[in-house]
Amino acid sequence: MAKNNKASKRILSVVTILLCIVLVFGCIYSKVSGSKRSAMTADSNNVSSVSQESTEPEKKGTTSARMVCAGDNLIHQAIYTQAKSRGTNGGYDFSYAYKDVADLVGSADISFLNQETVIAPSKPVSSFPLFNSPPELLDEMIKIGFDVFNQSTNHVMDKQVSGAIEDYDLFHSKKDIILTGLYKTWDEMFIPQTMTRNDITFSFVGFTEYLNGLVVPKDSDLGLVYLTDTRHTKDELYETMQKMIDIAKKNSDIVCVSMHWQQEDITAPNDSQKEIVNKLVEMGADIIIGTGPHVLQPMEYITREDGSKVLVIWSLGNFISTQQNKPNLLGGLADVTVEKNYDTGKTYVSKAGFIPTVTHYGGGRSNVRIIPFTKYDTTLAASHGAGISYSYIEKFYKDMFGDFLELN
Repeated sequence: MAKNNKASKRILSVVTILLCIVLVFGCIYSKVSGSKRSAMTADSNNVSSVSQESTEPEKKGTTSARMVCAGDNLIHQAIYTQAKSRGTNGGYDFSYAYKDVADLVGSADISFLNQETVIAPSKPVSSFPLFNSPPELLDEMIKIGFDVFNQSTNHVMDKQVSGAIEDYDLFHSKKDIILTGLYKTWDEMFIPQTMTRNDITFSFVGFTEYLNGLVVPKDSDLGLVYLTDTRHTKDELYETMQKMIDIAKKNSDIVCVSMHWQQEDITAPNDSQKEIVNKLVEMGADIIIGTGPHVLQPMEYITREDGSKVLVIWSLGNFISTQQNKPNLLGGLADVTVEKNYDTGKTYVSKAGFIPTVTHYGGGRSNVRIIPFTKYDTTLAASHGAGISYSYIEKFYKDMFGDFLELN
């Protein structure tokens, strides 16, 4: 009987212990489960909160951005000599030459310049035929508002590969600007160069027809597309151009192609220009910025097969120079407004015009500066060292640009 009581007590003890274990684990599970449910609820709340915070209202209507484009910044000896005379501590001060157009450049959302001459700081400053400009020139251009620079020009190899690389490094040492048309390596050409203003992303690519008979050596990997490049066939070069434009198009709303022409001093596009422009239109360019002839050529729209329009600025002429032929001294800024329509998803050029400027200098090419034509007058024209009349300038602009001309 005693044995049975002890056995019963042992069984009761075991059952009691098991019940305690079950209760303990039940409490633990309840706490853990409750914690997980709380965590899951918190996570769900966080996800919902993040989702609500990152969801922007759908954009309606339109937005726009304004771009101005300047032609060949052609730095002859008289220009850098006067900058030297105005500089301090042995430096160069280019502000006098550009002060009258600084507001025009700085007022745009994006300002494009064709930097015709190479800027290689370690090499001597020089003029025609193998140019090299002082680095202070770039500082002044950035100061007045230029933020996109093209260097795919016939003079980019004037100081050979080493000069081109120095030039590249100088531009890339500056903040908030784009250098297009010149790349340290071939592969780098396929990295899109973009700038966004007012929710519109612009992309930039640059090509040139020739290098004044110079070449990039076959063992060099310098990224430069010129149509007389002996490293590649013409078809290979066109394939490269197409690839660059395709990449630009995928990464932007509008593609701007800078094209530097070979034929100089002609005021209307020739057959070679027309052939290349037709290819660029087919490739997908939206705005074609022509440079190189050192004289102005007209602006026009070309309609693609899909009905979209391409703005072609055949040549922007010289932004500044000390050339003596009258047309070489008449330049200006293409004034382009790009609009994005959120409802249709399309981005396009909504307005284009031309702001005329005159490169003015006195006797002996002294005091070279750019003056907006709206601030030019008969007295200034009478003092021009190239013997250019006000009536000639006025007629030239009106004949060249017609309804595109902005004289306000």
